[in-house]
Amino acid sequence: MSLDHTLLLSALMRTDLSRTIRESTWAVMAFEAVHLIGLTLLGGPAIIIGLAALRREGLRGLSVPTLTEALLPLLWIGLLLMALSGSLITVSMPFKYYNNMAFRWKMVLLLLAVATTAALLRSARPTPVASHRGGTPQRGLALCALLLWFGVGFSGRLIGFL
Repeated sequence: MSLDHTLLLSALMRTDLSRTIRESTWAVMAFEAVHLIGLTLLGGPAIIIGLAALRREGLRGLSVPTLTEALLPLLWIGLLLMALSGSLITVSMPFKYYNNMAFRWKMVLLLLAVATTAALLRSARPTPVASHRGGTPQRGLALCALLLWFGVGFSGRLIGFL
């Protein structure tokens, strides 16, 4: 770890916000609960949209654009809750998270998952071309997004063990 990182993390750790969260008996647990609610609101719709794009049993008759339109607000709320609560958890112990390889993997996978999901949602928008049926590229994006989201969840669980 470079001196710049050490100074930045030390300064962050000395903030009132970091100290208050770290010293509270309930704050981190409450933020973790909000983080899990956010994961549910983000992950549930992302999985449903992904499976519909893959034309999985039980979701074949559902229109991906219609699902996307209906579930997009939940995706945004979930992402917002996860980003805010995750940031507050990280601020409470910046050295712990900065030095944790699972946390680093989670952040990389998260960026890739958000970008892939955004690409999938863009590809699911209705187009004026009547022949657009959500073919192989959309299915590839859906599969990639699903795998990335499961990777985010898996690496998130590993954080506490590494």
